[in-house]
Amino acid sequence: MYQKKTDLALETRELHAKKGVRDGIRTEERTENGVKVTVLRVDPDGEEKAGKPAGTYVTLELGRFWGAGGTPGAFADAAGVLAKELRALLPAERGCVLVVGLGNERITADSVGPRAARGVLVTRHIRVLDERLFESAGFGELAAIAPGVLGQTGVESAELVRSAVGSVKPCCVVAVDALASRRLSRLATTVQLSDTGICPGSGVSNARTALTRESLGVPVVSVGVPTVVDAGTLAYDLLEEVAEREGRENDLPLYETVVERLLHGIGQDFFVTPRDSDAIAAGAAKLISTGINLALHDKLTPEEIADYLSTGS
Repeated sequence: MYQKKTDLALETRELHAKKGVRDGIRTEERTENGVKVTVLRVDPDGEEKAGKPAGTYVTLELGRFWGAGGTPGAFADAAGVLAKELRALLPAERGCVLVVGLGNERITADSVGPRAARGVLVTRHIRVLDERLFESAGFGELAAIAPGVLGQTGVESAELVRSAVGSVKPCCVVAVDALASRRLSRLATTVQLSDTGICPGSGVSNARTALTRESLGVPVVSVGVPTVVDAGTLAYDLLEEVAEREGRENDLPLYETVVERLLHGIGQDFFVTPRDSDAIAAGAAKLISTGINLALHDKLTPEEIADYLSTGS
């Protein structure tokens, strides 16, 4: 049977719900400042059925937040909701937070992580050099790295992150990455947060060593935006949609066979990204970095954060 590829817990839940699987997954939906928030909680006994590790997964449905034509204040509202949900996933005992921008900046659809890491207000060095100044300014403690990818450095991202964790000794790692979705409607319109860590590249059949509490020794919160969709998953979903609309569900096994044959060989690893991927990557990185800044520097106003970033503090 064709395995649909997605990094989104919301979509994994949809796939399992179609098969009648609901045990071990609790769902909560609400709307905040015009943003639909869906929280999935996977219980330990529901991991196998859910297809995801036990933990909390938060999906924010934002619409086209990265382009022109949005309503006034929509970006600020989205960043505020993101900050609130991120803050809820961070450890209660706050210390230094290490932001890790995963991905390859030379590949536009994979550049969200490194771009977001560049956009956060790092302050750990200020605390090290002048704690009095740090306290008086009202900073949160934040460090950031963009470890690149194995093909660029010859070193697994997880190894570099482990070294940084050993040196910085953060209370938590916030890992930012581009994700894969199974539906076009969710490309570049949703943000997923999770307290279960992340396996870089898993959605594009290039899974690397996972970044988790077990592998790093500290809690890992992931934040990501889907920027690609697997071609086979997209083709099958579109055919399934047509079959359901026209009452031809009995034809689904045939459609599945057609998809598998069309994408045999190299086509199995073919992914699609929107033509506006440069604007999407830039917008997604800005939204995530803004949300992280608001969550961690919660004593500062957005204007103060912007001023510090513009002066390179």
